[in-house]
Amino acid sequence: MLWKPAKPLLVSGLATLMIATMPSVSAQDNALASWGEKVYDAFTSKQRYPRRALDAKLEGVVKVEVTVAQNGDIVGFRINQSSGHNVLDGSVLEILNRINPLPPLPEGLTDFNFKIPLRFNMDEQATKLGADVQMAEAVNAKPDWKGWQKSVSRVLAKNQGYPTQLIEEGIEGTVRMKVQVGGDGTILAQQIVESSGNPILDDEAVDLMRRISFPALPEQRDSVSLTIPLSYKLNSKS
Repeated sequence: MLWKPAKPLLVSGLATLMIATMPSVSAQDNALASWGEKVYDAFTSKQRYPRRALDAKLEGVVKVEVTVAQNGDIVGFRINQSSGHNVLDGSVLEILNRINPLPPLPEGLTDFNFKIPLRFNMDEQATKLGADVQMAEAVNAKPDWKGWQKSVSRVLAKNQGYPTQLIEEGIEGTVRMKVQVGGDGTILAQQIVESSGNPILDDEAVDLMRRISFPALPEQRDSVSLTIPLSYKLNSKS
């Protein structure tokens, strides 16, 4: 069911949620407004600025339309207006995967459709992301392992992102991760050995390790342990 779009429910922050005009009583309007605030919070906390976009200094707005089932599951979406950059448009699916499911809809709604512009704006901040791959064993001097480490670094560079909310708030830090990598490159276990001091950055590092895998290990090794400091830095442009 597609509802008629209305004025923005929220007008500040990184994402402005467009909800629908409901022919309903005030209590239902209030329930929908409360639900909209939770959805807004989900988007702002889970939106990430892709590293490739940061490195290329790409900015833009992706206007997205989302359909939600009664239980909060996201059952459909479409991009109504592109940012003009594939890397920013492509991040929409990752964001939706992070926030799915949303809170259940207010009573009386079986499904709901809303529009939200996802803004990628670097403002006055220049960002720098980094990941230093450190081997736990003395094998990294061998040519095969040097090449493997470079491949791991490329995987991290492609997938690491900066929480957009923290760019706006000027928050930076480094999360030191320890991971156990299986022979096929799958990450078997992970843990934070040194926190950044910010729960959103820590969660981003854990989420990154859940989403990626590395190339198969050289020399038919069964597993290897890595320590990976993930850095999130901001430097003023001025």
